Amino acid sequence: MSDKNLQVLIEWAKSNGASINTKLSFKDTKERGVSCIIDQSLESDEKNGLIKIPKDLIISPEVANLFADENLKGTPLNENKNSNLLFLLAKLKFDKSNATIIKGENLSSKFKAYIDYLPSNGKNTGNPYFWTMEEKELLDGTDAYIFMKRNFLKDLEDWKKVVSSLDITKYPQLKDELLEYEAFKMGPVGSVSVDYLLNIKEISWTSFTAYLWSSCIINARAFPYLLFDQSSKYKNCAFLLPIVDLLNNEDDNKSRCRWTVENNEFVFNTLDDLDKLQSGCQLYNNYGDKSNLQFLLSYGFCLKNNTHESTTLTLKLDSSVLEGAKQYGVIIPKDSTNDVVNFEIKKSDTVLSKDLVNFFSYLVKLKSEKKGFTLRMKLEGLTQLRAIIKSKLKSLKKLEVSTSDKVSERNCKTIKMYRKSQKDIFQQTQEQIEKLEKKLLTEFKPYSFKKALQIDKTFFNSFLLVFGTRTYNDLIEKGILDHAVLLWIMRISNRDNYPDIQDKSIFPDFIFKEFEKVKNTTKIDNDDINEYLPLYQSLFPALCEKIPIVYNHGNWTLNSLIYAGTVADRLTYKRETNGEVFFIDPSAK
Repeated sequence: MSDKNLQVLIEWAKSNGASINTKLSFKDTKERGVSCIIDQSLESDEKNGLIKIPKDLIISPEVANLFADENLKGTPLNENKNSNLLFLLAKLKFDKSNATIIKGENLSSKFKAYIDYLPSNGKNTGNPYFWTMEEKELLDGTDAYIFMKRNFLKDLEDWKKVVSSLDITKYPQLKDELLEYEAFKMGPVGSVSVDYLLNIKEISWTSFTAYLWSSCIINARAFPYLLFDQSSKYKNCAFLLPIVDLLNNEDDNKSRCRWTVENNEFVFNTLDDLDKLQSGCQLYNNYGDKSNLQFLLSYGFCLKNNTHESTTLTLKLDSSVLEGAKQYGVIIPKDSTNDVVNFEIKKSDTVLSKDLVNFFSYLVKLKSEKKGFTLRMKLEGLTQLRAIIKSKLKSLKKLEVSTSDKVSERNCKTIKMYRKSQKDIFQQTQEQIEKLEKKLLTEFKPYSFKKALQIDKTFFNSFLLVFGTRTYNDLIEKGILDHAVLLWIMRISNRDNYPDIQDKSIFPDFIFKEFEKVKNTTKIDNDDINEYLPLYQSLFPALCEKIPIVYNHGNWTLNSLIYAGTVADRLTYKRETNGEVFFIDPSAK
């Protein structure tokens, strides 16, 4: 925008009743764009009423509704309570007639200085919806990419719901604009055609491009109308506020202010200490405690060290899974749908969300686990969660962000900052998973298979003779650790058949009992046989012949191996970091 438009705006506001403290001036700076500069240090008694804007200068939902009554007649009620305001703003900005007359008053003339000051097109808003395709694609793999598309398509449907009811003979341009709907359905990245419609084609006030531009303006500049009218009909309604919307948000988001309405005037007061209100300093508004996703999609920037940063872990699952989780006692986030669950992860979280842990615990629940969240479920759930977090981190790290003829330096910097803030949260989450896993293992002290092999040396030495393994890590490297676990479970099931072993405590009683339970309740089918037969034939009868002291006592049949597999599913947990296997007593919760 030109400095001329800015000064015209200031003079227009003052001449129409706005009050701006004489120690303040508005300047277009290279670093921050338009900024409110404190020319002379402020005193304590000057912090209140720095800027006052009469209600007559705001663009309110009341005015927007009057506009809709006259210009959008017959349109159905829109879920977006600001829809009328969006269309009014679009008409004020892009209608060449400059004659938006409501109740005999020409709003185009009245608000001309303010409307002329607003960005002339979508690209100039700085909003990601109007970035180049290449810039938007650099957000792939992040929440911003998902929510940008979701919000874009929602605005598209809101727009179509209204314009489909308008009279095309009155607005002939709508014939082509409604045809453009199919192109826009591809989303904000879309294709060359979407980029053309957003950034190149001349804008008509009834077009979706104008509606999206208005949406970006409202998201970046609007204030809640409840300040003026607290009645329920204006809940979630916004209004545009000239002059005050020029104020920037401080980089660290720590500036404090207060908005009030007195004598039908909007009053801006600063709550900052005087050391931040010295000559040459900038007077700041505060845009609120928002995540970088909200800052990015509303204002086109991010905060470097945003303490309110968050991300969303979104999972698409069968509706029956989510319903089953609810019935089991998992608390599902409120913004989830029948088949999509959204868990918010915040930078301020010091530990993993209990609801998140319980959800992933449920996802790995066995049929034998009827109620509660067992230690096995929690540990296996953490393994599943860790895999997803690792995938997120890999996705964020693999994409190289750099400037080019299609990626501006400013947007490149913003994208890098946003991706890093997302990566940092996932990295933090990964560390929290490791801490919780360690805490659970320390607290419940499940039986270590590694320790078991140290005690049952006869059994462990049998692998040296057959497979040439000398250490636990050898079992891992040769890919036979799972085989060893199954064989040890079978050995425990035969504990009463070893007369030479006096101390049966080396065979944990809970594993023996679980084996007996499985043997008495499990019906073996052809699928079980087909799954385990190749392994069984690779081990037996060779083991019985080579090491009879271990494998020629008791029952070492195929059925026994199949039962051992079920026991392993129910009782074992393999730690991903070092491959250590633990046997978990099912009574551990």
